[in-house]
Amino acid sequence: MGSLLLKLEADGLDVLAAVEQGRFIPLDAADTLSKLMVDDMPDPARCTKVFGAVIEQATKGVKDANARVKACGEMAPTLLSKGNAEAAIKLEHLWDEITRGYGVHTLCGYLSSAFPQYATDPAFQRICAEHSAVHGWGAGWASGT
Repeated sequence: MGSLLLKLEADGLDVLAAVEQGRFIPLDAADTLSKLMVDDMPDPARCTKVFGAVIEQATKGVKDANARVKACGEMAPTLLSKGNAEAAIKLEHLWDEITRGYGVHTLCGYLSSAFPQYATDPAFQRICAEHSAVHGWGAGWASGT
């Protein structure tokens, strides 16, 4: 999260002001995952409660009628990096189900090193199937739901 905040600030975003105005809600991936997981898998009820609360909070920060809530997620990539592909896939699926009704735009960042054989990796194929689009193959790739 620290490097993302530095990049946003370097790009001209006043992060502190955005947080104070409710336009930016930083979450710690590890802390948030600890609230979602039961037996190393995301719990649907917990995900609905936590994600719903964050999205509703973010929606209050949207002042422009044409603006939409955007989310950049690193929780599923965190699960994947810990070797828990099934939990990452389930979390992607739950996130999509929960956010669909809110019209949230999501960007999930995965490093291509997580899938050295991406063309034939079943976990990669399943994660891609949870997204509406997949972009990039250089140092990393991103998917959007």
